[in-house]
Amino acid sequence: MRESKKAVCVALVGMGWAGEMHAKAYNHVYGVDVRRKIVCGLEKSLPEFAGRYCFEEYTRSFDDVLADDEIDVVDLATPPFLHREMMIRAMRAGKDVICEKPLTGYFGEPEDAKPIGRVSKKKMLDSVREAVNDIEAVMRETGRRLFYCENWVYAPAFQRACELMRQKGSTIVQMDSIAGHKGSPAAYVKYWEKSGGGVLSRNLIHPLSTAVYAKRVEMESRGLKYGGVWSISCDCAQIMKGIENRYIEADPMDTEDWAHVVLTFADGTKATLTSGDTFVGESVTTFDMYGNDAVFKCRFSQCDMLDLYFADERGIENAYFVEKSDSNAGHHRAIVSEEIIRGYYGEIQDFMECIRDDREPLAGFELAKEVTELVQLAYFSAEQNRTILLNRK
Repeated sequence: MRESKKAVCVALVGMGWAGEMHAKAYNHVYGVDVRRKIVCGLEKSLPEFAGRYCFEEYTRSFDDVLADDEIDVVDLATPPFLHREMMIRAMRAGKDVICEKPLTGYFGEPEDAKPIGRVSKKKMLDSVREAVNDIEAVMRETGRRLFYCENWVYAPAFQRACELMRQKGSTIVQMDSIAGHKGSPAAYVKYWEKSGGGVLSRNLIHPLSTAVYAKRVEMESRGLKYGGVWSISCDCAQIMKGIENRYIEADPMDTEDWAHVVLTFADGTKATLTSGDTFVGESVTTFDMYGNDAVFKCRFSQCDMLDLYFADERGIENAYFVEKSDSNAGHHRAIVSEEIIRGYYGEIQDFMECIRDDREPLAGFELAKEVTELVQLAYFSAEQNRTILLNRK
């Protein structure tokens, strides 16, 4: 048992979308004394970011973070190709790790021909399995923990649905989900060697993780053993190549901008999941669970808490209403307290309590491990144009 600490000392690495959501979420943590010691980033706005979110220090060197003996946990909100090395170095430096999704992926080997997206998906699958095993071995070696940032799992709507599902004793027979928007302004997402894939690993991983978590909760709440996923089928595409895209920020080089996955669980129940950089207007984030005696429909961005209408954009040109909105004129279903509704607050609250109380998180390494493998199996399925059967005992 680790000695309980009065304060949890945090270093945040990364200042992009996820980094900002995490920084905002630390403002909402209650019951745990959180010390925001260091933020690490490369952007020119680093000093302003540190001041805005009350970090004591800022640095452009990850080595500075590792050398600080006061840091309890390193929060990695960096591009995926950096995750594996950073989390291993952090754990060996005696720190727990919060890691944004995806846990890791395939980013190329020296012998690979470019572009990396054309590499055999079987090679990618085998390599990623080895990478995850390496991370697990370092966890055992160091005794450190990994907290997996799947914000959908922590969204209040989903957690409330899970609570009611447990009380009702429902069997979830089908799950349907869409995770889509109009693309990403981040340049690195176009290239497999930086992102580890396209919308499947970047967006569809949200409903994939949530479906696995929900099925695990449902079966365990009924006293049954979760048997995992027994088969996976996937189709991927580059839809926006060659299509006029004035309103869509999708320009994939060797990654996909659309993906569809069908999961079959050990009990024969199904999940159908779709994602794309092909949704103009607003972010679409839906997760529906259909049970034998109940239906649970979760919405993580669209809501009717605040409806807006503006005849023009004068004075509100830079106002933020909802992610990926095309224009601030017209009608909007504005999201309120985004870091709360979309689950960022919930995951950070859980992780801080876990460190304080020495317990495991709702979303930890086991979920990250299973989902990381499923993403690679999905890519393999798309390449092979067939359903992949998993060997489950």
